[in-house]
Amino acid sequence: MSTTVTVALLPYMRVHTSEATGLHHLRWEVSTPIAKAGFKPACLALGTDVSKAVAKVENDLLPRLRAFQAGSAAIMLPKMPVPGTVDELVHVYMTHPTSTFLTRCNEKTRKQMTRLLAAGTDHRLRSGEHEGMRIGSLMIEQLTAVEARALRIEYETVEEAGIDPDTGETVTVVRNRPRMAELVFEALKTAFNAARGIYPKTPANNPFEKQKFGTRFRKETYAADFYDLLNTLLAAEETGKRNMGTKCLVAYDLKIRVESIGTKLMVEHYKPPHRPDQTLITHWKTKRATWIDLRDLDGDPLYPALEERLDECKGERTTGILIPKDGTVDEPWGTAEGTLQSSFYASFRELMEAAGLPDECKFTSFRHGGITESAEAGCTENEMMILSGHLHSGTVQRYAKKTRRGREAARKKVLASRQELIDRMMHPANTRAKRLIAPAPALVKDVTGTEPSAR
Repeated sequence: MSTTVTVALLPYMRVHTSEATGLHHLRWEVSTPIAKAGFKPACLALGTDVSKAVAKVENDLLPRLRAFQAGSAAIMLPKMPVPGTVDELVHVYMTHPTSTFLTRCNEKTRKQMTRLLAAGTDHRLRSGEHEGMRIGSLMIEQLTAVEARALRIEYETVEEAGIDPDTGETVTVVRNRPRMAELVFEALKTAFNAARGIYPKTPANNPFEKQKFGTRFRKETYAADFYDLLNTLLAAEETGKRNMGTKCLVAYDLKIRVESIGTKLMVEHYKPPHRPDQTLITHWKTKRATWIDLRDLDGDPLYPALEERLDECKGERTTGILIPKDGTVDEPWGTAEGTLQSSFYASFRELMEAAGLPDECKFTSFRHGGITESAEAGCTENEMMILSGHLHSGTVQRYAKKTRRGREAARKKVLASRQELIDRMMHPANTRAKRLIAPAPALVKDVTGTEPSAR
């Protein structure tokens, strides 16, 4: 069975196939007379996605060229969704002034949701009654649980062109993306739930709800421990990244996320005149701001190392970001909306390499490590929630369940129980183990790594 399809290119579209990768690179290229007449863009790279390239030419470049040739200017009018379709529901969710998309999502989350919703609505079904149709072009009543399930399953796999290392021929490579499929599915489910009350055609039963799928492999987030923190602070001093090290210490001690530290923790929030022993921390994900005490009732410091570093960062300043970029006085790492610059992550990665920490150690690992440390220290569930800012007890239990000390304690209990069974096995009255009496010591050591206790 053939694995290729024939696609008719639109006027002025060109294609180049890479010999190294086998990928088809598309571009827009007008004729020389048109280019000399002044039309722009005369040449434009369109990427390797055929459907997106065709849509770009058909909906944007060709209309502009026709208008240029007719001696008029092309007017770009906003493309409104067809009434009653999934596109319209998503449009209302993203633009209605009372929608949670605008009232509860920060800029970073809105960008992510916009990308996920576009991916979901642009997906063309590969099977079923509506095969070949976009999810977004379906009428609301056409999108049932069947189509929603098909979207999730189909989106998990994507076919790409690749080169067979043995033969050098172009082959179709299937790539799995379960996490992306899950995010797209959840984004559409959120849109359908949030559209209730603001879009009259929203169905009473969300087609994306109450769907069960196979459990995907989830990699546990690396939790930095106290030794990792010390190595990081030492490396930060050696590499001139002291402020970056301070940010890691803030995440570890105050349990707040990187967006809050890099864009929300301001000079005005740290030891203001009316609260000389407090600082305001913001949990941007849960939309909660809390004043925390830096000293106990006797005046003793609760965060001695952190307080000393933050005093140094603040200096004599009265406004601006509390922990600025290394090498600057008050330059922030990101915007007030919570978006961090790419240079932040590059600088953090350099620090982790200098500290000798594994690649899976991310900035959030220090927050995870701080919360895990509180669980290992014996903090109660309520105390952990107070420290971490979590709203639900089930969330903090994830940290309590994966503590290293907890695992060690559980394993030692298993080993102790096994040793007890080994000792009982050697007892003369144990009839089940009579056939093992002769070779038992060597066998037990070979299987368990331990020897029976002398009797």
